[in-house]
Amino acid sequence: MSRVLIIDDDPGIRATLSATLRVAGYAAETAESGEAGLDLALGGLYDVILADLRMPGISGIDVLRQLRERLVDTAMIIMTGFGTVDNAVEAMKLGAVDFVQKPFFAEELLMRVGAATERRHLARQVRLLEQRMTPVDPLAALIGDSDPMVRVRDLVRRAAAVPGTVLITGETGTGKELVARAIHAESPRAERPFVIFNCAAVSGPLMEQELFGHEAGAIAGVMTERPGLIEHAHSGTMFLDEVGLLARESQARLLGVLETGLIRRIGENEGRSVDVRFVAATNSDLGAAVDRGAFRHDLFYRLNVYHIHLPPLRSRPGDVGQLITHFLRKYSPFEPREIADDAMRALLAYPFPGNVRELEHTIQRAMALAVGRPIHAADLPEALLTEPPLPDEPPERGVAAARDRAERAMIVEALTTHRGDMVKVAAELQVSRTTLWRLMKKHSIRGDD
Repeated sequence: MSRVLIIDDDPGIRATLSATLRVAGYAAETAESGEAGLDLALGGLYDVILADLRMPGISGIDVLRQLRERLVDTAMIIMTGFGTVDNAVEAMKLGAVDFVQKPFFAEELLMRVGAATERRHLARQVRLLEQRMTPVDPLAALIGDSDPMVRVRDLVRRAAAVPGTVLITGETGTGKELVARAIHAESPRAERPFVIFNCAAVSGPLMEQELFGHEAGAIAGVMTERPGLIEHAHSGTMFLDEVGLLARESQARLLGVLETGLIRRIGENEGRSVDVRFVAATNSDLGAAVDRGAFRHDLFYRLNVYHIHLPPLRSRPGDVGQLITHFLRKYSPFEPREIADDAMRALLAYPFPGNVRELEHTIQRAMALAVGRPIHAADLPEALLTEPPLPDEPPERGVAAARDRAERAMIVEALTTHRGDMVKVAAELQVSRTTLWRLMKKHSIRGDD
């Protein structure tokens, strides 16, 4: 059954549209504002979203923009009683599949929703076929040659080869979903479903419905049965993102699934068997949550069979250059993009508190500003343009420290000889410019020294 979300501040329109869609066989839900609709939509659980263009607070266009920025996979139809060509053009540029003016007939609405649903299903099938025809290294997305990332890839391979739940921890933006996908793709379940549920996106009874499903008549006004996401993940992998925000009542039910392999829909008396591997992720300290009583200790131990911790980007600065190159190629695959020395220096010096996600968004923004020319420091956010002070530490002893001092002296000498010309310095030292910037950062050498 296709799911539709209606976002409109007019209660009459919400009631009319939801009734029309339910009679036609759709599972329809409503939100009275853009803010409430966005919270529901970020779970990525809807086939089609109907959103009013003009609403107090967040508008339909704002909802569309934020969903596209966060890569939420759903078809969006914008509705308005004040339609203009400019509105339609803006909505289509942002990825809306349709733009309709109020009032409209029920037949027109159903036709447009049906067409959007069909296109979305066809697009999913095409992506699935492309993925099956194009062999991809599941670990290729975990970029970096630093020791922490080498350890992460090794742990992913080990966890993928054996059954058992996996708990992935790390700060926001470190790539926990990428690790979960790699575990699934490297496992014997790779050809089976990979289902994502963001525990922060929904709460209360809706969370129960999404995870466990319901029988016909168990939910007021819903006379059709609906399997939950855990059932959809049967024989595959279920990824629980932000698991620390899972409601206490849902924690108890999830624990039962992990212990028995049985799931019971809302309103169902008998359980049904499911074969699902659970991978959970959190950016919070679940151990501390257990101590506070906010998270069940028995569920914590059930989830924490294998533990993979993702390091923050600031702890692996040597990987920043590789990530920059990757994102430049990702967002401009057919037209190589260049990055100027001043921009590279600023990027390598910045600690990126938002981790890899912040770096990726920074590169995207810079590429949009620097169309048709190399990326310069002026194209970067202002926060990146303040260089950190040089450290004031006593010299270390030992062979490694002596080697580092010699390496630093060699770079400084080459910079002085070639008056800061990075191309000539890199050529003399027989390294790439990216490696040169990484070494300069490692030794706290600034371009103006």
